Amino acid sequence: MEHIRNWLSEIEQTCRKINHHYIDILIDQCGMEFSVIPALSGFSSSLAWCSLYEGIPEDIYREDAPLLIRIDLDEPQQVQWLSELAREVALTAPLLLIVSPWPFSALAKWLRQCVDASHEGLPGIFRFWDTRIFPWLFNGILTAKAGAQLLRPALFWSWIDRDDNPAILAGKGAAYADEIAQQITFSDAQFEAMMCLSDAILFLKAQQLPENIYPTKEELFSACFNAMLEATKKKILFEEDRDAWVLAGLSEYKKYNEVQG
Repeated sequence: MEHIRNWLSEIEQTCRKINHHYIDILIDQCGMEFSVIPALSGFSSSLAWCSLYEGIPEDIYREDAPLLIRIDLDEPQQVQWLSELAREVALTAPLLLIVSPWPFSALAKWLRQCVDASHEGLPGIFRFWDTRIFPWLFNGILTAKAGAQLLRPALFWSWIDRDDNPAILAGKGAAYADEIAQQITFSDAQFEAMMCLSDAILFLKAQQLPENIYPTKEELFSACFNAMLEATKKKILFEEDRDAWVLAGLSEYKKYNEVQG
């Protein structure tokens, strides 16, 4: 897990260069075998944290709720805990990190408002903190306005990608103002695109694919996601048929590369 240590070290160095002394992490407890909440009271200097489900019915199961936690970079105990946690959850619930100039309470309120979304007028939860889908949300799924809401409080977002490389998405770094985030609403087309992200993730988990079809895992995921989008456009709806469509596309790409090689 050397790549995680290097990632966090680079983030810390970047923050210190701009005289920024804390980072915020989003933890997806649903993907973990344990809740981190009991550990949050064991620090010599208290941690600021909250549930991103606060204020909505889903918060009744707080041990499964996504958490926002502020890590003080001047507190070695907190930094060490972050490093250990990041390694422990790397395979099941990778951390999403945000560096923001906003006060913790303001950032927490803003992100909770982003979570409380709707789909065609029906209430829903926007699980944007899943690093497997987070960067793809800004690639034609979210409207410019909705994307700007997630970028507004951030100097930058960061995570580890599928190839174990650190990834960064620059934010707006807007100065804090006591504003209310507009509810993010999803159309049927946007919802279908997010379902294609989920389908691509499940496909790659289930299929035993030849190695090195694509140069990187991110490129492979991109190919699978775009094939799922194409399957949806062609009204290919059943899982078995959708998987077959994706496999056929990957097979054609492999054959083409072999001919070119």
